[in-house]
Amino acid sequence: MTATAIGLFALGVALSVWSYAGYPVLIRRMARSAPGMGEAGPAAPTGPLSVDVLVSAADEEAVIGARVRDLLAQDVDGTYRVVIGCDGSRDATADRARSAGGSRVEVIAFPVRRGKASVLNDLIASSRADVLVFTDANTRFDPGAVRSLVAALAPGRVGAACGRLVLEGAPGASTPEGEFWDRETSLKEAEGRLGICLGANGAIYAAKRSSVAQDAATASSLPPLRRDTTSMDDFLIPIGVARRGGAVVFAAGAVARESAGRDPRAEVARRFRIGIGAGQVLRRERWLWNFARRPRLALAFFSRKAARWLAPLCLLLAAVFSLGSREIRPAGIVLLAAAALSTAAARAGVPARGAIGRLYYFAVINLAIAGGVAAGLLGYRRPAWKTAERA
Repeated sequence: MTATAIGLFALGVALSVWSYAGYPVLIRRMARSAPGMGEAGPAAPTGPLSVDVLVSAADEEAVIGARVRDLLAQDVDGTYRVVIGCDGSRDATADRARSAGGSRVEVIAFPVRRGKASVLNDLIASSRADVLVFTDANTRFDPGAVRSLVAALAPGRVGAACGRLVLEGAPGASTPEGEFWDRETSLKEAEGRLGICLGANGAIYAAKRSSVAQDAATASSLPPLRRDTTSMDDFLIPIGVARRGGAVVFAAGAVARESAGRDPRAEVARRFRIGIGAGQVLRRERWLWNFARRPRLALAFFSRKAARWLAPLCLLLAAVFSLGSREIRPAGIVLLAAAALSTAAARAGVPARGAIGRLYYFAVINLAIAGGVAAGLLGYRRPAWKTAERA
């Protein structure tokens, strides 16, 4: 037990150090010597493109009207539509979406709650647009966000573009979640320059079908998501593009904004959901480990995704295994007690403030990810979730 616990602890620490310290240095160095995807490959046709913005919404009556008006305010060349898929909403989401957009918005009301993946599959299959933009109901786009996404997709090899998410707290205040996203932006820029930006966020990303077409006669060229997919469409759709040879870039000018989490409870639930989806990816998308065929893509997946998903699980398992060792049992008890205390504080809604708050926030979200990854690896799935509260 001692050797197992120490080995798992060392592995967890090594994965964390590589992902948060070693990999950022390497990927930025690689990006500096790269020409940039915006300069690579033949340019796509520059005429007006048709664009559909797809939103999967469930019980979002409080925000959907403002979201529709925000999307309609975007200045886009060519045909532009907003399509709202209401996932078994029990409130007035569909009616408020129609009222806010009129004939410029298509609202598809699905009678039964099935989950975001199923709704997106149906919306994608029914679309004939050149470019599909994906976003959430509780998001706001800066002016020009959609235009920036479309521009980023112009080079011929580019098949998907990830926008930038800004998390906003109270005026003059920063949040651990917002600070984390700010630090991630430079990594996304570096990966995007190499065409391997796997850090999309469901708030703002886009894909074009021409670079990933399976069959010109099919309604949709994007491969459908598995219906039991948990919270990972913003990862699976871009990697589907990458698997077919398309580059995935970062569109710095495409900015979306959301309110930061109101308290750790909502963030813990969200991270647990993400962890379940991560476990599903680790079980199902084994092609991502192929360093021989796709070395850069595999490096990005391992370093920015798999390492961060597995590190907290390894550390948690190390603490559990240490209970069977007389030599290191006290350390395991302390770690598990700290984990239990942090989880209890998060469930009670204790806010994260100051330097200690940052450590507390980092601990609870990683505990949630560890639990979710374990559940996902064991086959647990839950495609439909309650909407998280935001400030």
